[in-house]
Amino acid sequence: MRRLIVAAALSGLVAGCATEPADAAAGAAQPAAPGDSEACDVTIVFGSYAMGIDGDTFAKVGAYLDGRRDIVGQAETTNWGREGERTICIDAKTDAAARRIYADLEAMAPATANRGPITIRSRFGDSFQSKPPATMR
Repeated sequence: MRRLIVAAALSGLVAGCATEPADAAAGAAQPAAPGDSEACDVTIVFGSYAMGIDGDTFAKVGAYLDGRRDIVGQAETTNWGREGERTICIDAKTDAAARRIYADLEAMAPATANRGPITIRSRFGDSFQSKPPATMR
């Protein structure tokens, strides 16, 4: 009798756990990094492979954003990780400026990550992701 009660309780517990259908889980997008928002014209995310972000590229991006106030309306940085991970949300002054900013940032980012991954997205659907170093593939 005791086994029957335990089995029934476990069965109820398992049945009560909601699971996501396989189709939905397979097509789910990666969770956004803090500071990443659809309200940003361009978003650049600096991640880490447990050794900090690509500080050189981050510095270049910062200098670019500071120097391009003619096309950059506002740039807000959100720090979110223990190793310097951060996200920059950029608002451009015009749609053409947003496209230019995206193209310029993509040209600055290394195709293969030096220290941590770099992801760049625009509200127009453009997307760039640096590849991991060969030692991590």
